[in-house]
Amino acid sequence: MATLEGHLTKLQAVNDMLWSIGETPVQSLNSGLGDAEQAEAILDRMSRQVQLKGWHCNTLRNYELSKNGSNQFVLPVNTLRVDTVNPRGGWRRTATPPHSARINAIMKRSEDDTKWLMYDGDNNTETWTSSDPATLNVDIVLLLEFANLTPALQHYVWTMAAHRFQKGAMASAFVQKMTAEDVAEAMIQAVQEDTMNEDDNIINDNGHVNSVAWRNNPLYGK
Repeated sequence: MATLEGHLTKLQAVNDMLWSIGETPVQSLNSGLGDAEQAEAILDRMSRQVQLKGWHCNTLRNYELSKNGSNQFVLPVNTLRVDTVNPRGGWRRTATPPHSARINAIMKRSEDDTKWLMYDGDNNTETWTSSDPATLNVDIVLLLEFANLTPALQHYVWTMAAHRFQKGAMASAFVQKMTAEDVAEAMIQAVQEDTMNEDDNIINDNGHVNSVAWRNNPLYGK
């Protein structure tokens, strides 16, 4: 008996998109058929667009970047966006040097066009000095392969891609309305799952609220 799998493969997603416009499925992503290649390209584009938002599964919180031998902070090649942050609990400390959230670091392409770096925005350079912090704490959003997304995110990406694919292949207002409703439902499902997985706490995970809650608290610093 076949084993049921919760995740879609990229090939399955492309074939579902082909099926949605009445096309025959392909045996591989290298079929050379125009419709299949277009479906894959749209799936990739929608996956990037959805992931750019930053979800629990593709975001590294409080990730520590270290300088390389050239005094540069090199980012992973699949970085979509990045933001310097205060290490958790750091709001209670007097940090020396200042914590990363106060450092003007910007994601930029290197001058030699070989990598993405954290650029020193105050001094307009990609090379940091030895007196700068040796590490940066960041929240970093990464682009994952479609197969590595959660089932809810896969479904959201696929419904967006199928909607866009059908829009280009079929001039049907009825079909577009139905698929637009599917996209909205898939987005709600993905957001609800992400919220549950994130386990955010309004007191502990919001710096401003946290500061107010602990101000003049007798347990401060314990």
